[in-house]
Amino acid sequence: MFGIFKRTKLKNSEIKLLENVIKKLPSPYSDLINQIKDGLLKGVLTNASDIPGYVAFTFNSSILKKYDRENERDFKLCNIEVYDRKFSSYLPYEIYVSSGTLSGYSWIGNNDFDIDFDKIRTENFKMIYSDVSDYNKIENLLSEVEKKLLNPSEVYSVFINKKEYFHIKDLEDGDFIGIDINKNLYKITHDPMEIKILNETIEAIFD
Repeated sequence: MFGIFKRTKLKNSEIKLLENVIKKLPSPYSDLINQIKDGLLKGVLTNASDIPGYVAFTFNSSILKKYDRENERDFKLCNIEVYDRKFSSYLPYEIYVSSGTLSGYSWIGNNDFDIDFDKIRTENFKMIYSDVSDYNKIENLLSEVEKKLLNPSEVYSVFINKKEYFHIKDLEDGDFIGIDINKNLYKITHDPMEIKILNETIEAIFD
């Protein structure tokens, strides 16, 4: 999972980055920062999801009651980028909200990072409801044979450098094969961060 180690302690750097990102978002998303200031976030869980680089939050139960709204749809805020000084590049960063509360974040990076907390891009951010299947976005691109090769539950959207890719197959060490809305295939690696277009078919990749 992109170099994320198992741990439970919430890092100050995680909180600072989350706060700085949220401050740059328009209302009503900027109101999410109140949850952090109220002490909602207690710790983290890693390796708890198939989403690359995902870190889930654990909560202080007494404060969770204040913000938890079971009837609200889950969503993620994506197309956000944070700057890593060590690798001199912007990395995709996503925030997840479940039942009205901050549930976690993901970013494609390396543990050995040096984030510039002031260089954050949010001008092109998007809000996407979690109950909208990412597989449905590419299903019409696929032939009947290709549909049988892909597992819809393993297809999910990843924004890198403001472009959307769809994960379709895992490789080693968190790298993966992705596809765009024009049906171009890519090998996407995280260390180093690289996006390489492939001159292969979906059938050949799954062979």
